[in-house]
Amino acid sequence: MNFVAIDVETAQSDRRSICQIGLVEVENGVVINETCYLVKPPGNKYDRHNTLIHGINAEITESAPAFIDVWDSVKTLLGNRLIVAHNASFDIDCLTKTLNFYNLEVPDFEIACTYKETGENLEALCQAYDIDIENHHDALCDAKSCAQLYLKILTNVEPDYSRVNRTARKKNAWEGHASISGDVLKPDLENGNPDSPFYGKKLVITGLFDKIGREEAAIVLKNLGADIDKGVTKKTNFAIVGREAGPSKIKRIEKYNSEGCEIKIVNESEFLSMFDI
Repeated sequence: MNFVAIDVETAQSDRRSICQIGLVEVENGVVINETCYLVKPPGNKYDRHNTLIHGINAEITESAPAFIDVWDSVKTLLGNRLIVAHNASFDIDCLTKTLNFYNLEVPDFEIACTYKETGENLEALCQAYDIDIENHHDALCDAKSCAQLYLKILTNVEPDYSRVNRTARKKNAWEGHASISGDVLKPDLENGNPDSPFYGKKLVITGLFDKIGREEAAIVLKNLGADIDKGVTKKTNFAIVGREAGPSKIKRIEKYNSEGCEIKIVNESEFLSMFDI
């Protein structure tokens, strides 16, 4: 019942670009402190799709301290306590990569992950446990929700998934299987992220996702420098695959891979975890 819930937001797909950190301290099952830091990422550079997710941009963090200037305070709050996060692999990897960037020592984190405990996204879990999530993707809001969620798990409270409005979520999900078209099909190599696994790579998007819009996913990938195609070819490098994926595309992937191609299938959870979506 003693832990610190944490959430970070990043300015780019590069995980060392932390721009906000939310921390919630819990002792004996009671929240004793809530802290949030805005952080100026390296170069104060933002990818548009990251700003669309959390609403933070270069103007907001222009006068904010760099991570190295807040780390001592964050480290003190973390202490030697258990760190709890939803999709902890993302948050801890962001911390680790940022610490390495500033040549700071990486603590030996003790971690609990509410995503691993439940297998559900944070928004759905908050509905199932009747936890208020006021502003999803605000770091402090998500840390507060995660803290309440972990307390529910520790005390064996059963979630009521009948509360989850899956239909409402689908309003923000991919609307059918309509083909992606327009400028999003043109790769932006000049402004893309060369460190991204998708930079300069050919990929297709197929199927329905539960959390991210089809067009939004395409914009995310374009901004990383991906070359999005409508169909699978022998030159395809990645297939971003949701449920009800096009059977013809899947068969073509299997056929080309059996002939020596290496088309990597990335499912929804893998794709979303790359961006803490």
